[in-house]
Amino acid sequence: MPKPKKRTEYVCDVCGTTLLVTEDGIGILEDVICCDKPMKTRTKKTKKKPAPKRKKK
Repeated sequence: MPKPKKRTEYVCDVCGTTLLVTEDGIGILEDVICCDKPMKTRTKKTKKKPAPKRKKK
C-alpha cells in the first residue's frame, strides 16, 4: 500500500474534484473514492519561470 507523498493530486474523472496532499504521510492511503469511483493520482508539477525574451536588432 502506498504512503501519500507531498504534492500528489487525486482527481475525479466524473466531477473534476481535486484533492491535494500537503504533507508527507506516515500512514497508508488506500483508494480515494469520489462519485463512487476511485480517484486517479497525478503528481503536481511546479511552474517554471518563462525564459526571458531576446531583443531583436
